[in-house]
Amino acid sequence: MNESPEAFLDALHRIALTDAKRAWLRAHLDAPGCTAAAATLAAATGQPIAAYRALAVELAAALDQAVPEEPLALLAAATPAGWRLHPGLAFALGALRLLPEAWTRGSKPAAALTPPPGESPIIVLVRPQLADNIGAVARAMANGGLFHLRLVAPRDGWPQDRAWRVASGADAILNAAEVFPDTSSAVADCQRVLATCPRQRHIVIPLRTARAAAEDLRAINARGLRAAVLFGPERAGLENEDIACADTLVRYPLNPAHMSLNLAQAAMILAYEWWTAAEPTPPRQLQTHATRIATKGELEGFLDRLVGELDASGFLDHAPKRPGMVRNLRHWFERGEVTEQELRTLHGVVTELSRGRMRRGRPDE
Repeated sequence: MNESPEAFLDALHRIALTDAKRAWLRAHLDAPGCTAAAATLAAATGQPIAAYRALAVELAAALDQAVPEEPLALLAAATPAGWRLHPGLAFALGALRLLPEAWTRGSKPAAALTPPPGESPIIVLVRPQLADNIGAVARAMANGGLFHLRLVAPRDGWPQDRAWRVASGADAILNAAEVFPDTSSAVADCQRVLATCPRQRHIVIPLRTARAAAEDLRAINARGLRAAVLFGPERAGLENEDIACADTLVRYPLNPAHMSLNLAQAAMILAYEWWTAAEPTPPRQLQTHATRIATKGELEGFLDRLVGELDASGFLDHAPKRPGMVRNLRHWFERGEVTEQELRTLHGVVTELSRGRMRRGRPDE
């Protein structure tokens, strides 16, 4: 078979590369000289050789080729040492970075992510379509302190190298991701299951916002119970059969005129609410760096000095207006939280203004 690498690459994109199919191609590509006997490949994958022949038939259909008597001949040439991958196919598999150690994961190093102790929510992506979206969800999970990712029948199989390149260092989450054939098996070991559902469903079931769902998840996991959150396929969302596996629905209160989120955005909202539900950072604060908020005594000392200098300069000479002007100055400084460093700076300003006045022949009276 003399197909070009480009033809093989196009054909590989046309078929759904499941984990089982990738196992065959990895084992063959990783064999010495890309050559291995059928029995050796079967032992490496733990599957009957008939499954590899079925993959060859599927690839032949994508190539629009006739299937020979021995389907493996579509993938490899028979040699005394075993089946040697066709060079074009081997090149295409290399271009796909089928071997994880050959994947290009971008310039961001992998983050040191580990599962949190105890139970934490499991994110379940039901029939995800694009590896890029899976990687983006992992990135969102890492930002929100979530770790456990499960995939239900990913359209293009798993793993997919583009997921790692989009994950921005959330490699550990993708490395530990589990794949399941259907939703029921993906949540079989869970005690509680929540399902994101952007549109109305005519069923009687508890409904939560993302914030309330995160609070519930915190309480559920604190009791040692395992909980999962279902996210549907990008195009149409969860089907009724998927919803039937859940005991609670989650709906985000967004602009009703345009409630459109991609998969990673939906996961990010929930991950953010999960994180902030236990985040001790004050919602409002003044960043002071190395300084501190000035005391009222320090502020009063500065204001007394400022008023004294303003009296000396003649700024407060208008007796009827003086009390109001002094009050306005005090309100101005009392209104905010002036820092100790800022007061030192203001003292320096007043000092220089006073010196400048005296240098100009207007000494302090």
